[in-house]
Amino acid sequence: MTAQPMASLLAGVVPEGFSATPFDGEAATLAFLAEARKRDAIARFDSAVPPTMRESDWGHAGMAANRTQIERVLGHQVGAKGLLLSGRTGRGKTRSMWALMRRLAHEEARDIRYFHASDWFATLQACLSYGRDDARGWVDAVARRPIVFVDDLGQEAIQTARSEWAMSWFMRFLDIRVSERLPLYVTTNLDAQGIAERGASSVRGDPMVRRLIEICEPIKFV
Repeated sequence: MTAQPMASLLAGVVPEGFSATPFDGEAATLAFLAEARKRDAIARFDSAVPPTMRESDWGHAGMAANRTQIERVLGHQVGAKGLLLSGRTGRGKTRSMWALMRRLAHEEARDIRYFHASDWFATLQACLSYGRDDARGWVDAVARRPIVFVDDLGQEAIQTARSEWAMSWFMRFLDIRVSERLPLYVTTNLDAQGIAERGASSVRGDPMVRRLIEICEPIKFV
């Protein structure tokens, strides 16, 4: 620094090219981390979303009857409950869910994990090797992610000999999210005897359905 700028600073005069505001390292670090989280969220979404789900024809006949349901999904705000979308294929369940996930990733930089149900259970079964069950670590880690989206629940293929084992781990996954009040986002073609109309107080209902409804707002697509 030359003598003249130093003299100016000592005199309280800020020379051209210098800032009067002191550098805030903590604020700069927080801003850098926020931007890094946003880039990660966007990259994770862009790598996960199927090409066929990048754009949607919301005027399609199959979706027109579910305009109210689609608007509820698109307007969803993250809280203790996610969404459970049930109904037949071609009604806009998965498309509206991916549109919601895009907003959460691109605009809100949410930490999201995406699974097709078959991929979730395939990864789970890969944890069983030579008779050793290493599923706990993976299930516990995934269950504690802030937001998880499981698409097409009920369409997964599980080896008959391992079906009870696999479902017990999925129930643990749900139990963790229920106990820690973490939202879950699910689409399914199954009706589960009126899954969208049943409440958590239905003590005689399916245990998995009861857990899902505890952390998901059910929306029935017709």
